[in-house]
Amino acid sequence: MMMNVNKISNVFGNAIERMTKKDMDKEAFLRLLITQLKNQDPLEPMKDRDFIAQLSQLSSLEQIMNMSRSVQAFVDTASHLYRTQAVSMIGKTAVVKTNTITVQNGIPETKVFKIDQPSNIIIRIYDQNGKLVKEQKIGQVDAGMQLLAWDGKDENGIKVKDGKYVFKILRLKEDGTSEEIPSIESGIVNGVQFEGSRINVVINSKSYDISEISEIYA
Repeated sequence: MMMNVNKISNVFGNAIERMTKKDMDKEAFLRLLITQLKNQDPLEPMKDRDFIAQLSQLSSLEQIMNMSRSVQAFVDTASHLYRTQAVSMIGKTAVVKTNTITVQNGIPETKVFKIDQPSNIIIRIYDQNGKLVKEQKIGQVDAGMQLLAWDGKDENGIKVKDGKYVFKILRLKEDGTSEEIPSIESGIVNGVQFEGSRINVVINSKSYDISEISEIYA
């Protein structure tokens, strides 16, 4: 059984936030209205239309507050269900699309990518600030699974510092444009981590954002 989760993202934690509390809640509005009625000028009492307008404002405020509570209850419930679904991935095989590569003790990770037809490939490595570190013109590559084997050196042949880098695998088209090919990894889901609103999935002892998972196999 396979479940495609490529478009899953943590929408409940990131896209919906708690609605800001109004400057004046219902109780404060009522106190203000009662105070206004007590201190009105007997010779110029509050007109019916003004009184009705303020009652309408009170009704609208109460409806907004009730709606806010209902929406928040829905978000909390959906978030809990989403976390439960994430935990259910433990023990299953996941396929992850990634564009980061880690250099440790001067040695970069080996990445895998797949192309469906013979292609002219260029690989570009960037640091965390988006600065180009290395460009490798691989040339024509056969269709199938391929390895990204970076030597850990920059354009000047100097070893880069340990840390995380971003890479792009580009397929050159006949019209001169390029298409990015994602790198993929697979492994058993060992655990799930919750960091505030974020959900990370641990695969082969490495942590990935849940949005990076493209497929889950039972």
